[in-house]
Amino acid sequence: MHGRHENPTEQWVNDQIHLASRPTHERRWMKPAETEELRHRMRDEFLYEYEVEAHGWMSYEEDMRRRMREREEEKNRLIQNEVRRIQARVRQRRDSERHVIAEERRREAERAKERVMREQARLERATMDAWNVYELRWVALSAAYDGIVLKFRDIPWPLLIPPLTPSEITAEGIAAFILSTAHSPEQSPKERIRAALLRWHPDRFCRVLGRVRESERNAVEEGAGIVVRCLNDLLTKDNKASLYG
Repeated sequence: MHGRHENPTEQWVNDQIHLASRPTHERRWMKPAETEELRHRMRDEFLYEYEVEAHGWMSYEEDMRRRMREREEEKNRLIQNEVRRIQARVRQRRDSERHVIAEERRREAERAKERVMREQARLERATMDAWNVYELRWVALSAAYDGIVLKFRDIPWPLLIPPLTPSEITAEGIAAFILSTAHSPEQSPKERIRAALLRWHPDRFCRVLGRVRESERNAVEEGAGIVVRCLNDLLTKDNKASLYG
């Protein structure tokens, strides 16, 4: 054998050459040059097959890595699609809930508006009825003969709800009643205030006061004083508003 150390490939080639050089009935002994040529040819064939096989394995591994990447990308794509579908459903549900809430708020606002309008209409009707009664009672009070004894509740007080005591006669109540838009549309606020002052002026109201039951006369006089002061304040405010308006 050769003196140098042979690698497995060269060892295999030499073994094949040795086998090919054995004498048989159909085989002759090979010349040294032929042996060397055969050795080179077999080595080249072996190396070519090795390279082909190695290239195949590398292609296979590369194909496997590519498929794994594709599967991973497909899995990520499916996950992202599912996440987007879930997010879309959540947004849709939230939008639907917001729409329901907005619709309910709108309906509640409409109901509240309708309640306010109904209450306003009811208040206007009640004010109009109270004003008509107020006017009729003044007419009846002026036409009554002097022998009739009046009580506190018989006085036509300028309020939506007739008071039972002087403490229930307030400036807010008088202003709301006298200046209400539910009655006297032909009169301005100033004209309404002046007309009321003529009725409640002490020089004219004293004739009414003299017909009040003595036990309630002080209460009626106190109430009338409150009415006059409130009317004077309203007139002063109206004059200022006209001056600076």
